Amino acid sequence: MRVSICIATCKRPVRLSELLAALSRLSFRKTSHAEVAIIVVDNDAMGTAEKVCRQAMLPWPLTYVIEPKRGIASARNRTLTCAKESDCVVLIDDDEVPDPAWLDELLAAQTSFAADVVCGPVLPAFTQDVPRWVSQSDLFSRPVYDSGTRLDWCASNNTLIMRRVLDVVPEFDEQFQLTGADDLHYFLRVAQAGFKIVFCKDAIVREEIGKDRTGVWSMLLRAYRGGNCHALVEASLDRSVSSRLTRFCKGAGRIMQGLAYTVTSFVRGPASLIEAMKKVFLGFGMLAGLVGIKYQSYRKIKGQSVA
Repeated sequence: MRVSICIATCKRPVRLSELLAALSRLSFRKTSHAEVAIIVVDNDAMGTAEKVCRQAMLPWPLTYVIEPKRGIASARNRTLTCAKESDCVVLIDDDEVPDPAWLDELLAAQTSFAADVVCGPVLPAFTQDVPRWVSQSDLFSRPVYDSGTRLDWCASNNTLIMRRVLDVVPEFDEQFQLTGADDLHYFLRVAQAGFKIVFCKDAIVREEIGKDRTGVWSMLLRAYRGGNCHALVEASLDRSVSSRLTRFCKGAGRIMQGLAYTVTSFVRGPASLIEAMKKVFLGFGMLAGLVGIKYQSYRKIKGQSVA
């Protein structure tokens, strides 16, 4: 099977270097005969990632290209274009590091469950400067399901997609260039087309969470963005009055639920208070999306110093 590991990156050379180093350590026990290639699409017209890619020591070929059109969807679409000869593509973010068995587990799950799409868990990896009360909480936890669990949608940060899916749903929608959630929109369309999305709990990647992401305002804005994106995506797929009314009720419900939890969270500690406030911001994000307000989180590039 021809497998392309696709990475969209923008001004994160240090983390990209760590990702490529981790890919060089991948091991295979459950599967064999995978013909692996790595594709890196740089969304920085200055080519920040070129040096990193050129210096990477990998057992497989690496293709590096620049996508000058700004936007996460454009970068992801360019990776898919470069991988057009592959039997499947595997998407991973440039700030993540996979466990050695990661790709092996994804491929094995695809075979075991006859899946069209396989996604795995993204676990937080906190840096030492993150406060303990944050790292020991569930503020950055994502749901983890039993392997084989069928899902209605997934994200693109740890996901295998078979070619038959790409033949029907070929690209991410660029209307979500700067808001994000192009992956939510994509995989909802994949599910609507009848394809099978399953979870593999052993295909693990770890996402670095630094102090810059654990500030209170940063966490609340992330919740707002999540609600905003869900409402925008849902509106683009279903414009019915009933859908909008349901989303309004969910948004208002989240706000009231969060405010109610806020009253009791003061005695439970700061993590509980932030969880309550995140529900409030999530709800307001939903309501904002309903009236067409777009929170463009990708307008500002969150880069790093050059390695």
